[in-house]
Amino acid sequence: CWGMEDPRITKIEDNYYINYTSVTRHGAATSLLATRDFVIFERKGVIFAPENKDVTIFPEKINGSYVAFNRPVPCSIGYPDMWIAKSPDLIHWGEQRHFSGVTTDGWENGRIGGGAVPFKTEKGWIKIYHGADQENRYCLGAFLLDKDDPAKIIARTKDPILKPETDYEKEGFFENVVFTCGCLFENDIVSIYYGAADDKICRADIHIREIYKALQIM
Repeated sequence: CWGMEDPRITKIEDNYYINYTSVTRHGAATSLLATRDFVIFERKGVIFAPENKDVTIFPEKINGSYVAFNRPVPCSIGYPDMWIAKSPDLIHWGEQRHFSGVTTDGWENGRIGGGAVPFKTEKGWIKIYHGADQENRYCLGAFLLDKDDPAKIIARTKDPILKPETDYEKEGFFENVVFTCGCLFENDIVSIYYGAADDKICRADIHIREIYKALQIM
């Protein structure tokens, strides 16, 4: 493994599961760690083979299975789209279904993926995700998903809920990027932790009703 990138943490009962992109000479895979105290870690190994990244695991079983988003990268035809998979044990994943793809124009016509771990609200699961255009400008949007079938999209934001606007988001190692791997939802506030221009860590707070307002029924 040449590196560990883009860790995303999912708390399930008393365990924290950290999936990350493991960069190797064979390509970018997704691997998994487990911990209870962030002192002792158990390596679970590769859970999605190359080329697959941007994995986010739901914080509870749904209809008896663990569920995760993932983003295979096709090398022949197709686009970097989001897929959704199921697992009995967080290690072996299958029942892959195409979830959502890029748009024909606008802020997410280049690629979409990962973002933050989904969180549950009274209306359903909220999934913060990233999208990039053909010029590699990264923004954040949101899906509202069915509580019992998260492969079903109820609504989606047409415009970004967060986009590069400040100097520290526009200028840096990778310009014009806001990129999240995690958020917290407490007291109706969504705190999004994100990388700005690939060399800074920031936080943006958004009231959940503002996300609801931005969603458009599919």
